[in-house]
Amino acid sequence: MPISKSSHAPDWQSTVQMLWEILHQVVHEEESTPVVQKAQESYVFADRLRIEQVPYHLRGNIDAQSDSHALELLDHTIRLLTEQIRLQNLTEDLHRINLVEKGRRSPIRPLRGSIRELADVVNREQASRYPERVEGRLVLTSHPTESTRRTILQHLRKIADLLEQPEFDASDPKWHHHLKELLRVLWRTPNQRVARPTVMDEVELGLYYIRQSLFQALPAVYDDLDAALGHHTPVSWAIDSWIGGDRDGHPFVDVAVTQKTLQRHQEVAIQLYLQSLDELERTLTAEPRYIHHLDLLERWLTAQGRLFLDRAEDLRQHYPQEPLRQMIGLIAEKLKVTLTHRLGGYVSTESFLQDVRQLAAHWDPDPLRWPRELRILLRQIEIFGLHLAALDIRQHSRVHTQAMADILGAQYWDWTDDERIEAIHNAWVNHPPFVPQSPVTQDLKDVLDLMAHYQRVSGQDGIRNYLVSMAHRASDLLAVLFLIHITDPQVSVNIIPVVETLDDLQHARAMMDKVNHDTLWQEHIARRNGYQEVMLGYSDSTKDAGSLTASWAIFRAQLDLTEWAQEQQLRMGFFHGRGGALGRGGGPTSYAITGQPSASVKSFLRITQQGEVLSQKFLLPKIAYRSLELMMVSHARAVMFPSPDPDEDTRRDMDALAEIAFQHYRQLINHPDFWEYFLAVTPIREMSALNWGSRPSWREQFRWEDLRAIPWVFSWTQNRMLLPGWYGAGHALDTFLKNGKTHLLQDWYQTWPFWTTSMHNLELALVKSDMHVAIAYHDLVPRELTAQFWPLIQDDYNRLHDALLTITGHSQLLDDQPRLQEVIQWRNPHVDPLNYLQIELLARYREKNDDILLPLIAKTMEGIALGMRNTG
Repeated sequence: MPISKSSHAPDWQSTVQMLWEILHQVVHEEESTPVVQKAQESYVFADRLRIEQVPYHLRGNIDAQSDSHALELLDHTIRLLTEQIRLQNLTEDLHRINLVEKGRRSPIRPLRGSIRELADVVNREQASRYPERVEGRLVLTSHPTESTRRTILQHLRKIADLLEQPEFDASDPKWHHHLKELLRVLWRTPNQRVARPTVMDEVELGLYYIRQSLFQALPAVYDDLDAALGHHTPVSWAIDSWIGGDRDGHPFVDVAVTQKTLQRHQEVAIQLYLQSLDELERTLTAEPRYIHHLDLLERWLTAQGRLFLDRAEDLRQHYPQEPLRQMIGLIAEKLKVTLTHRLGGYVSTESFLQDVRQLAAHWDPDPLRWPRELRILLRQIEIFGLHLAALDIRQHSRVHTQAMADILGAQYWDWTDDERIEAIHNAWVNHPPFVPQSPVTQDLKDVLDLMAHYQRVSGQDGIRNYLVSMAHRASDLLAVLFLIHITDPQVSVNIIPVVETLDDLQHARAMMDKVNHDTLWQEHIARRNGYQEVMLGYSDSTKDAGSLTASWAIFRAQLDLTEWAQEQQLRMGFFHGRGGALGRGGGPTSYAITGQPSASVKSFLRITQQGEVLSQKFLLPKIAYRSLELMMVSHARAVMFPSPDPDEDTRRDMDALAEIAFQHYRQLINHPDFWEYFLAVTPIREMSALNWGSRPSWREQFRWEDLRAIPWVFSWTQNRMLLPGWYGAGHALDTFLKNGKTHLLQDWYQTWPFWTTSMHNLELALVKSDMHVAIAYHDLVPRELTAQFWPLIQDDYNRLHDALLTITGHSQLLDDQPRLQEVIQWRNPHVDPLNYLQIELLARYREKNDDILLPLIAKTMEGIALGMRNTG
């Protein structure tokens, strides 16, 4: 039975059922305990509770002292429920591919967000033209809530490849057997790590996505977009990474890890180019009479052949009548020696690109006659260079302050911002030596030395950005400039403040204005061609202020900073630190791009792709192409057809609305008993059992202030409340509606992309949250805390639900996206049994503190995370 080509849910659901049935056959054969029966009973019970709208209540039916067979059965039951969700997710992705391909073939109207749709709009309307392309970057990151092992992802890719074959038919014994054995491999593979992954494990996972899809998909989208727009594409995108360079609060990212990461980036880049050249060598097989400027080609072959005598002779023997194949072989040979910096290797991306451009010119002077393989290789070199992905270096401002105290004395800690700036100026020429007094500042010095060495040897492409977390004042940026200056004045990087808290977002313009009036900073910006980048932290700001307030604060900061940059005649770029979850700035990336202020997308745009979002978007090549197409088309459209920014009246109204939401959110968070409620109603304390990410969940102490935003959001996702994604918005919107602002909010929804995106994300948050399941977690909470907080949460949920229907005009949430609505509604009940098993396990663990239960709790967390699909 093939994957359904229909858009109707029963067809893709039947594919899920087919996969489950074959998986059940495998489990029956593999396990001696009645795993399938137990899992089915769990689902039937949970489904009956949902249909009858009866809340689940703690049953106390798990005993850590039970015999090993009972715990083994529970373990396998959790695993089966989890694997069913994993296969369901895969089927949804394949179904989405089918819908996209069907949409591309439609003669009636182009697919939403497609290259064809944009080309039609450009042909119809007058688009803004830009003399230079606006750059965009996807920034790969890894985080503690990414639970899926790379081995599991590889098995899923094999299953997807099988299901996508046109001739696949599960009713055919041959195909059925093939699929069954792939599912057996999946079942036999441990889905949980025994040890916490190292940073290098995470680096390799990021590289896996580049190898599997991004290296091919991004150049392909770029090439198709450029062709569709008559080679006037207004945007160009590339890949950056944090993995191996982000050391903020991450004790395991040291200079050795960063050095190895940079090396692996170059190694993988060369491996991928060698594969592309191998494919190209089988394409450019022209005989000499078709080759343009044959004399120049022969001269090149002679010159390079002197450096690689044996290889050149071998190529002449193999391809005596195909000199372009000889050239490709020598280009490959030059690449192989590049990493060792031996004579004959490429000294820069430009020298590599020059050879391939010469190769292309010998084939044909007209680019329209270049084979696609040649065009894609040229795009790959332009996008990925020899560095593959630029590695960002990030460190907390506190570490730089500590380093400055090592150099200028302990009194640096006590100085005001102005006093610190004066001290930096005084020490600029004749500075004391940097003698680190702690392991943290020693690593800082080591990584600055590494940056200098790398740029001297490999150029500036691989390390371009240094990010300063929790940058509160001008001296936080000047301190980094000073530390780089005393290491090596030739180091060239953007120094980027990470503006994370609500207060910092509101004062970002003042901080940037102050530092920009400093002469040292002015010289630095002049060397960067007048470019200044600011990173906007969605995670901490949302944890700090709630989703609606944080979204507006980020939008407002961009308005303020772009206006300021125009006044200062600077180019301003923005780096959006968005998480996958709705409580961390998540939601569709393409919507997020179109919802930004018009000027903010016209200089430089960077967006993080975090955690499990990477596997959702980039595991399957066709999904990767579609994801990148949506992003690049949205960016191009925002550049070519900018939407008007809000006027002063709108800004004042939004300021008032955001303040109401903020006060309501903080009233909950600041309650003296809320921390105790949070610890009880979520599995945050038990997260220490997870070996999912290399980074700790806490910055310093076990308290709300030091809890990272990622586990904060993850824990609320586990109990299905998703509270960080929506709380506070209900009270604010309801207040505005009752104050006669209904038509205003409805008009915003129809005309203002930022507001449309905000309402969509709130709808999505409510649809994915589930009060039916969330109430069951209150059996873990003392009654007085439940009575104190649960009514507040329910009330804001209900207010938001009704307000969204009023503003959007929908009869149900997400009415404008019926497929998404349908998928979520079908998926949610299949997650319920895992939630109820988690509640039982948490209750027993908290009562007995028996560590034998922790791995089982961890497995329920993975299953629920897969079911929710955007946890961190």
